[in-house]
Amino acid sequence: MRGRRKSAIKGEKLLSMVRDTRKELLTYLILAAVLLGALVVRVVFIHHWGSSLALGSDDVGYTESARRLVSNHVFSYWRPRLSPEPALGPSAYMPPGYPLFLSFFIYLWGDNAHALAAARYAQAFLMVGSVYLTYRLGRELAGRWAGLGAAALVAFYPPLILINGLLLTETLFTFLLISFVGLWVQTKPADARRHAVLGVVSGLATLVRPTGVLLLFAAAGRLALCLMRRKIGVRALWPALGALLLTFCLVLSPWWVRNALVFHRFIPLTASGGNPLLLGTYVNLEGIKYGWHPSWPVGKDPMETGELHTALAIKRLRDGFQNDFWRYLDWYTRGKFRLLWGRAFVWGGEDKLPRGVTLPYHYVLVAAGGFGLLYGLWRCFPGSGRIFAVLLLFTLVHLATYAHCRYALPLLPLLAATAFWPLKVFAR
Repeated sequence: MRGRRKSAIKGEKLLSMVRDTRKELLTYLILAAVLLGALVVRVVFIHHWGSSLALGSDDVGYTESARRLVSNHVFSYWRPRLSPEPALGPSAYMPPGYPLFLSFFIYLWGDNAHALAAARYAQAFLMVGSVYLTYRLGRELAGRWAGLGAAALVAFYPPLILINGLLLTETLFTFLLISFVGLWVQTKPADARRHAVLGVVSGLATLVRPTGVLLLFAAAGRLALCLMRRKIGVRALWPALGALLLTFCLVLSPWWVRNALVFHRFIPLTASGGNPLLLGTYVNLEGIKYGWHPSWPVGKDPMETGELHTALAIKRLRDGFQNDFWRYLDWYTRGKFRLLWGRAFVWGGEDKLPRGVTLPYHYVLVAAGGFGLLYGLWRCFPGSGRIFAVLLLFTLVHLATYAHCRYALPLLPLLAATAFWPLKVFAR
């Protein structure tokens, strides 16, 4: 009898292993199909539209900066309207991460259309990497089917296809942000090694977009919260916090040293903060066309223009809240929130994306992700607080400065991952 029972138990274990293997195989086959589909759609889109994927805005500044970095070995930034004449000297108006990314392709292929095409195709591969990382995050949160659903949502969301063909920071920043969050939700408070990696990733994200520093604040804030709740002792906290801050500072240190040597002052992030702050003071963006108002002052170079914009923004904020408090309060809360989350990014792709699909797709993604996140917070699922913290920090910063649906793009994979949290009851 005992022998039969042992044989039966072994048989059940073997059958269970076979079933699990089949499930894993099916999962990876579906994942491979999603990733391949994501890549094919992007490659075809970029090949078809090619150089017509241009905005004449920030993309001009990034490409010109990359060209001068390769040709003159000087990091500068200029685009029309920021100064009367092209500013070719050193600048800290924008962080160097994305121009460095573009300069790699210009260095290899030369200053021509082939280099920019290569950069666009590279961005397609980066976004496919983000799709895979979204799968990993969704699976960590709610199981394999949730991961597959999240990956599919990101893979075929039209604005995340369009953005890969535009020479903007969003594709690279999305990859770094989802990498950070995916690692962070698996990191224990006392794990100094993983916090060191988090410091590196948040540093790289900050070099691409200044708002990347919010990832550092989120990770450091969690450690402080764990300390206050006595989930971690002081002795365990300091190595993790020290590793996080040290590696972040090491990544940013070349930028800080360069700015100190060139401009003789400490510039931790950029000198362009005045522009988004000023943009945000115009209720419903009245009078703003292509991110600019004709009455704005212009300095001799972009950095001086940024200082003038900061001063004007502070004045407009003070006058606006003093003279029309409730209108400005509504704009800085409900109005900007709708601008950030209630629209789909189609700039530069108005005639290239399916109009009848893009906006409904956006609403489904945001609504499902928001509901899933609230469900995860209500059930106190692991990782829910951290994802909420990232979304909240970025939302608050854009409410205070300039809110645009473009800036929500890197956050949408997080909502895709939380959209399937209610499936956690069926997970694994």
